[in-house]
Amino acid sequence: MVQFWFERRELVCGARFRIESSKSTQTEGKAMNIKDLNYFHELVHTRNFSEVAKKFKVSQPTISLSIRRLEEEFQTTLFSRDQGQHHLEVTISGQQLDEHVITILDQINIAHNEINNVNTKKVTLGLPPIMTSIFFPSIAANLNKNGLLDSIIPFAKGSADLIKMLLNGQLDMTLIGSIEELDRNQLFVEQLAQSPFKIIVGKESPHFGKDHIYFSELSDDNFISLDTSFIHSKALKVFSHNSHFRPNIIYQSNEAQVIQEMVQNNVGVGFLVDAAIKPNSDMKVLNLLDEDQPTFHMNLAYRNDHILNPLQKQVMDLILEATKNRE
Repeated sequence: MVQFWFERRELVCGARFRIESSKSTQTEGKAMNIKDLNYFHELVHTRNFSEVAKKFKVSQPTISLSIRRLEEEFQTTLFSRDQGQHHLEVTISGQQLDEHVITILDQINIAHNEINNVNTKKVTLGLPPIMTSIFFPSIAANLNKNGLLDSIIPFAKGSADLIKMLLNGQLDMTLIGSIEELDRNQLFVEQLAQSPFKIIVGKESPHFGKDHIYFSELSDDNFISLDTSFIHSKALKVFSHNSHFRPNIIYQSNEAQVIQEMVQNNVGVGFLVDAAIKPNSDMKVLNLLDEDQPTFHMNLAYRNDHILNPLQKQVMDLILEATKNRE
């Protein structure tokens, strides 16, 4: 994690690095700052000084001075030109430095997002639709009872999108579905529940009289599924890979209820997690018999390097309390 005014961390060849505020004045033109790193990374991408200067609305000499500061700091050449002086090339040293700069700029962006969240005195919470329908009514009731429901800024997206938002600091915490173990090196994860995947069919389906089925028996059926922002998409790929056929997906939705209503109208077969299915006499829920099938894990997660403030900690505790009481 990037630390401001850090003295002990070394970056590339043991060089000591001080990040100054982008608003600060450069001391004698020698101290590196965040702008230098932005200019450098953009120059690696464009290989054109004038384009970089235009993007950041500065002069070309400003870009040149930034690159010179970096080269002096690391005692190396970061760019070279061909003999005709027309094409700018990134040296091996420049490529190596850019790998570190990408990480640094990403961490600075995360820091901006997280500190902005702290300053708003709100909690940004990711809410995937499936888990929202299962858990959020009880979570909202518990937050409201403690006067904190208006402290929540909700983001309703599929789990695949929410994990990206969590990792880049846009979210303080999120409810999140998964079919595999989440990276506990990056995330604190508390499992709330788990649920198997099911097949749902309408009355006109040849499978309506069954109680269970192997996924391979569905090779000639038309599928209705949740879109690729949902973990269901990954689970469906696992089943299809193990069964050696590609499902014919005729429609994708972002709402489980839409899928169930389409199945009830005999448009196709549905693939949903059991916890999201609402029983109806016009459709049948079939258990899948496949071995080594994925399970839908429902979790609460936040980044390990995110320091929870008192409000965020209280909200997390109330979420966990509400989900445990629901059991």
